[in-house]
Amino acid sequence: MNLTLVSMHIEPSSRAVPLASGMLAAALRQAFPLGLTTCLIDFFLMQESAECAELVLEQAPDVVGLSVYTWNRDKLLELAGALKTFQPGVVIFAGGPEVTADPSVIAGHPAIDFVLPGEGERRVVEVLHLLQQGEEPLQVGEWPDAGTVEDLASLPSPFLTGVLPPERYPGLLWELSRGCPFHCDFCFESRGSDRVRRFPEQRLRAELELFATAGVQQLFVLDPTFNFDAQRAKNLLRMMAQVAPHIHYTLEVRAEFIDEEMAGLFADINCALQIGLQSADPAVLARVHRHIDPADFAERILLLHEAGVVYGFDLIYGLPGDSLQGFLSSLDFALGLRPNHLDIFPLAVLPGTRLADNARNLGLEYQTCPPYRLVSSPTFSAGDMARAGYIAGVCDLFYNRGRAVPWFDLILENLEINAARFFERLADELPEEEPVGEALIAWQQQVLREMFLSQDKPLAADLAADVVAWFGFAAALQCQELVPGPVPDDPGRLYLIPEGRFVRFGRDPEALLEKLEMGVTDFDVVAMLVPEQPCEALLYLHQGEVALGVFTPRECAWLQSLADGGCRPQDDALAEFCDAALAEGVVRKS
Repeated sequence: MNLTLVSMHIEPSSRAVPLASGMLAAALRQAFPLGLTTCLIDFFLMQESAECAELVLEQAPDVVGLSVYTWNRDKLLELAGALKTFQPGVVIFAGGPEVTADPSVIAGHPAIDFVLPGEGERRVVEVLHLLQQGEEPLQVGEWPDAGTVEDLASLPSPFLTGVLPPERYPGLLWELSRGCPFHCDFCFESRGSDRVRRFPEQRLRAELELFATAGVQQLFVLDPTFNFDAQRAKNLLRMMAQVAPHIHYTLEVRAEFIDEEMAGLFADINCALQIGLQSADPAVLARVHRHIDPADFAERILLLHEAGVVYGFDLIYGLPGDSLQGFLSSLDFALGLRPNHLDIFPLAVLPGTRLADNARNLGLEYQTCPPYRLVSSPTFSAGDMARAGYIAGVCDLFYNRGRAVPWFDLILENLEINAARFFERLADELPEEEPVGEALIAWQQQVLREMFLSQDKPLAADLAADVVAWFGFAAALQCQELVPGPVPDDPGRLYLIPEGRFVRFGRDPEALLEKLEMGVTDFDVVAMLVPEQPCEALLYLHQGEVALGVFTPRECAWLQSLADGGCRPQDDALAEFCDAALAEGVVRKS
């Protein structure tokens, strides 16, 4: 029997890993050493269903399994229909979170023969046994239990068994546990097992050693409460630092379980933490069975900040009892804690959650199909939801993608407004076509100039442009986001470092940065200490760090003349400068 397991990802990325299918395939390989051939196939949302169907049918499957999530439900059901059209006899089943949330809806689709709600490793083995014997699998409502695998140690690892070779993927999803002890109404996890089941540390160490050997660069840790068991979390952090310190880890954590020792252990690895704030209003969170003590939350985050740990928050707008003003207050609270990034989402009323069960009583109007977004509530009108969406979008563009973290507080201080008011004003400036790279830096400079000029602060407008230029281009260089300059084909020709960029400043950038590093943040004072002196400076990478070169107009003109390649100048002064530039790496020889 031939089985094809289909995964459909949003887009190619380091998270596009078929872990769910891999877990099923590993369980099937263990249960059926002979008589079953399992193939894993990956698709992306942008692919046409007919194309996907042809690729699936090339595997000559007898049975096809689909991993269904909110984002791929419609496309996978369309694929199932195409498969039945081309090969009516193929057996198609579906599993995954969307199936578990509302099995009858997916089971009712004419192209789906049966569904596997709940955890699938044990059930898929039972079903394949039945199919091999010519029997019919159980239908919705006939399963005697939720399919929960009580002993996770009994599940074979898709990595250690070779089902998912780590070197095949740019990043990996690494599952550490299942179950959640919390009962948040908006989360489907709360309707599953409230007993946290964990994979053995011995297995996790073996997987981590394999990842390190395979050269894996990124791990996205699947554990909704990584630090709920503080001692286990600390043990795992020490293991990560010891076994695979080069890997970048993304982890979900709860702020209330962070202590000073844990913050230090996070700092010992290359990681980014995602923390579910959701709202800063205790009353709003209490209505969805969450808790927050804002003062304690801020103290715990300060431990991460002082340890130098990268962290970000999640915010949800539209929670029951929340309002646009309440969302803005939460936004201000979150940005006041200086997160590295802030992910903001509209409330999704997911099938199978307590929120969906109580939606009518709460007066929630929401989409009945994916992505199930809230339309309005008694305290959050449709117009306010749309407004919050604009604010979330401009915050993502300006703060996250614009990498405003190092200088955002400086701008707010000189504008004399809070973060919420800043983004509320900026929401009207959200461009139709989102800028990227140098265009994004220019847009940030433009909107800040307009804000400062509206307050009759022209000097501050100029200084803000210089600050954005330095930090923006420095970050773009480090992330290799700028298009490299040309390299001449002719041997022996001199050329400017391709990774460098000439950037215009209104004042000497070295003097400006010196004053900021000294703690002088009032732009009026900075303007007096650093006189206006327009110049073009070269930003470039030197030994992995961003370097800044401020040159005389003559030196600058010669460097810019190297765009098409050049020679060592005849002028003695320029020749001496050329030799120094070659030694520094600013100029290179082809």
